[in-house]
Formats: sequence, structure tokens, C-alpha cells
Amino acid sequence: MVLVQGWAVDPVGISRIDLIVDGQFVHSANLSLPRTDIIDSHPDWGGTQNRLPGFQTGFSAARYSNGTHTVMVRIFTEDNQVYEVGQRTVFIDNTINQPPFGFVENPGTTAVYDVNGSFPVSGWAADVDGIARIDVQIDNLSTQAAVYGDPRPDVQNSFPDLPSTLYSGFLAQLDSSRLTDGVHSLNVRATDRNGLSRVIGRRTIQVFNSENNLRPFGSLDQPQRDAVLYGDCGDTGPVVSPLIDPENRITPVRGWALDLGTREDTGRVAYAELMIDGVQWYSTDDCRFDSTFGAYVDCYGLPRPDVAKYYPTHPDSPRAGYFFAMDVGSLVSLAGLREGPHVLKVRVGDQEQTFSELPGTAGIPVFFSCIRGSLFAPFGYIDFPHNFDHVKGTVQFLGWALPQVQTVEISIDGVVAGLAEYGFLRTDVQAAYPTFTSAALRSGWRFNMDTTQLSDGRHRMTVTALSTSGGQRAEIGSVDFYVDNANQ
Repeated sequence: MVLVQGWAVDPVGISRIDLIVDGQFVHSANLSLPRTDIIDSHPDWGGTQNRLPGFQTGFSAARYSNGTHTVMVRIFTEDNQVYEVGQRTVFIDNTINQPPFGFVENPGTTAVYDVNGSFPVSGWAADVDGIARIDVQIDNLSTQAAVYGDPRPDVQNSFPDLPSTLYSGFLAQLDSSRLTDGVHSLNVRATDRNGLSRVIGRRTIQVFNSENNLRPFGSLDQPQRDAVLYGDCGDTGPVVSPLIDPENRITPVRGWALDLGTREDTGRVAYAELMIDGVQWYSTDDCRFDSTFGAYVDCYGLPRPDVAKYYPTHPDSPRAGYFFAMDVGSLVSLAGLREGPHVLKVRVGDQEQTFSELPGTAGIPVFFSCIRGSLFAPFGYIDFPHNFDHVKGTVQFLGWALPQVQTVEISIDGVVAGLAEYGFLRTDVQAAYPTFTSAALRSGWRFNMDTTQLSDGRHRMTVTALSTSGGQRAEIGSVDFYVDNANQ
């Protein structure tokens, strides 16, 4: 693979950069990449249009004969001017096996990058022979292997000659509490399947850990933002604590949390609390096994093998899950919460008396609604896209919904885009919801979205399910995503 990268600025902005080899168009480069060195050295070229002046692409040397070839780029500006710049002569020798290439995106390229607690090391790496492993080295000692294979459609845009770049992302979550406070070197080494390796990024980090900045962290996975949460609102019984009637419809609230302490014996999550409109309603202090659900409810310490995969050195990562059984019906009919909009978040505290709120201090908006009688409103989840994913071309949106689902409706920016196909096999959902055995097994939905029908930029997808029982509509949730078709 021959890498072609550089930068370009223009008073009115760059619209496209094409790669030209031996006078022939190959493909367009990926634009809008950070180049802090160029911003620093050209301060008079400020403005939004030149904020990210970098570009990057490449081409497969195997497509060309051994010998000399010419390479240049053709730059198109927003006012339709065309410039050919950077002509180079390269010598191709296809008998040489090259080591991997890639880029470290986090930590950034600042002179010294300050870190504390758990911090991510992420980027991408590729090789024509495939990547065998990615190692993060601190002070030239291998510290942790990164998880490799995350989707990176933006990298594939840059290197269309190498299809494997679609899954070239890597991520390692490092525990800085295992390092001494102060300055350390950080290298990322990529090794291909033939054993060739290369350091694809070098950074300098400064570690500073204290009780104040070693707060818990994690995720609120379910429900999703903008979900409509239904409950049976006919209860007239006494208020109990925790507020739950096992015969009611229960909304699962689940996610994960971890904590790193200043000392190994104190780096633990002590509690998690479910907050509604800033008020605590459920707590892991009430953890118990509930025979009605056949599971532990209102608990922390539940298995999360996915978290353990990305946080292998963090204490408690294999059992970092939390689960609350929220009874919307009892909250409305017994506790006086209203039907309508509310804000959910989970407060997680550690043994050093610090706490965090997940997914953030603002929480997520949800909508409480009552079902009276025997009707059952659908619920579900959006598996893809994730919040702030970048997509292009035709992509398949995925998720699940149950029970008694008639249709799954997909809306983009408030406009109905169509109905998803429904009824795909989901054994994972069946395992998570054993009381809906048959419905859960075939609860998967899929929707093929042609993103070329959307403008490049940010969009919001909303998923709504319609029940076969009484025509109940339930908004499963929303995610924001970015369309990037300009660099196809």
C-alpha cells in the first residue's frame, strides 16, 4: 500500500481532492483531518473552512508494474477552481513486504497529553497481509493488547483498494492508576500476520491521579433516549420500597460502571442509584433475587463479558453490570409522578465518596405513558447505528422489538422513511427475556437505508413499534448519526 497524505487550505474552502497516478484518476481522498502543525504555522488561514486541513488516501502498489510512477493530487475548491499539486515520482517494488501502517487518534498530538483514571488509546491500523495484534507500550514496555476490528468506514473511504480497512479500528482502555504520577512515553505497535511490526504512533502522556479525578465511569445502555415507557397505572395498593409490583409491566434499566481508586483496595463501585427528574427512586442497596423475573434486580455486579473485553486490567470489569426493574405504573399511580416527559440517569458512587452520573449530568429524556387493561405496548432496542456513528452509501439499521409487534417504523429527522423488516432470529433477546419465549426469538428488525438520499451531516433516526394488540404505538428510542458520502 502506497500512502498519500498531506494538507490543503483555500480562502473559500476545499470541496474535493483526487488522487492521480500516472495521469489517471484513482479515487478521492478523505478530507477534514486534523493537522495542528499546519494550523500553528499558518495562523492567517483561520476560519471554519480551514479548521481541519489534512487529507489522506493511498493506493495498492500491486495494481502497478514494478518501476517508476508519478503521483500527484488534484484539488477542487468551493469556487470551482482546480489545482494540481505535489507531483512525486515513486518507485514500486512488489517483492518487498511492508510493515503495517495506521494512526493513533487518542491520545491526541498535543506535546503532552494529560490523563487520569481510565483513558482510551484508539485509532486504526491496516496491512495487506492482515493485522495480528496491536500492543500499547508504556515507557517501551508492552502494557496491554488493544481490541482490534472495530468498524471504520472513514478509513475505508481513504483506502478503497484495501477492503479490510472497513474493520481496522482498535481500542485499548488503559488503567492509569497502575502508573506512577508524572510523564510517560506511550507507543502503539502494530504487527501483521507475517510478524512484521511498526510503531504507528508515539505520544507523551502525563499521569495525575487523585480522589477528585478518579470518579466512576460507565454507560446507561437501556432504555434509549426518547423511549416511550409504558406502565400499568391501575394500582391502588400501598406505597412500598422499592416501588415495584411484580405483576406490572416492568421497564429494564441496565448498563455498566467501573471505578479506579487511588489505592487498589478502594477502587470499587459502592452503589448505583436510578434517578428520575433528579430524585433517587431505586438503589442497588435493595439488591435481591426476584423469582418473578428469575434474575437479580436492583443490583450491581452482574456479568458483562463485553466490558471485560475492553477493560481487561480494570478491577471488576467481568461483573460491572447493573440492572434496575422500574415500574412506571406504580410510579404514576402510587408515587404521583405524571404521565409525560421525564429525565432518567444513573448515579454511581465509589468507596472514596466520589460519584458520577450516567450517561451524563443531563441524563436522557424519556416519556411515561399508562396502559390500562390488558393491552401490552412494545419495547425494544436499536443495535445499529450507535450514537454519532459515521455512515455512507446503503447501510443496514438493526435492532429488536417485542412483544406482539405488527410493524416497526423508521423515521429520519421526523419524517417516516419506511417500515423495517421484522421477525429475524434473536436468540440473545430470547435469553434476556425468557417470559417472552416465542416473541423474543423472532424479535429482530432490519432496515436498509440509502444514505445518499440524505444530506451529509448529522441526522436523527427514531424507531417506533406498533402493537398487534390494540394498536399501541411505542417509541423505542432515537440515535444521532452522521452521513459522510462526500468521500466515497
